[in-house]
Amino acid sequence: MPRPRKLDHAGPRRVRAASAHKRARLLDATEEIILREGYAAVSSRSVAARVGIQAPLVHYYFPTIDDLFVAVLRRRAERNVERMAAALASDTPLRSWWEVAADPRGAALLMELMAAANHRPALRAEVGDVAREIRRMQMRTLDSLLVEYGLDPDELPPALIAAAMQGLAFGLVADEVAGYDTAHAEARAATTRLLERLERRRRVPAHADRRRAGPRGS
Repeated sequence: MPRPRKLDHAGPRRVRAASAHKRARLLDATEEIILREGYAAVSSRSVAARVGIQAPLVHYYFPTIDDLFVAVLRRRAERNVERMAAALASDTPLRSWWEVAADPRGAALLMELMAAANHRPALRAEVGDVAREIRRMQMRTLDSLLVEYGLDPDELPPALIAAAMQGLAFGLVADEVAGYDTAHAEARAATTRLLERLERRRRVPAHADRRRAGPRGS
């Protein structure tokens, strides 16, 4: 009597891992095309050529180009939310926030996705959701931080600080990527110096120190 065949429980896991790896390669390729050539250069053929597969396989993982754009945005947004949360919880929240917001690669990719969203309603909705989530997180943190920096929240409300930081970062990165001679390097350096001065004069209440440090072990 033949012995029953053992079930290969690792099989489905290997398939899922291989599928995730292929999706990641497609997303990586799409990001590179967006950054090098702009969002309009993204197609199933251009992505497939960069990965070295046939174009129909791109649609196996992403049925439409909208699905591909949305997946790129969601992956980048997840990373950005994590990085922004870590920055705002750091010992130098404003300077660390600026470093995340003014990261050339991340900001350039987001700007291209925002441009693509003007022509793709599904992507536009996703961009709006991401922007709203990050802005709310920033403003919640600023509600408690502004006083520590000696800033009057009535004169400089969280909404203004958040919009100014993000807008300045986008403007600088846009000029850097385009190669415009707009003194963007000087503006970036001056912004960094300003934020460093603010960090040096920041005064954190003792109770805030304890709260942010978290519970201590016994």
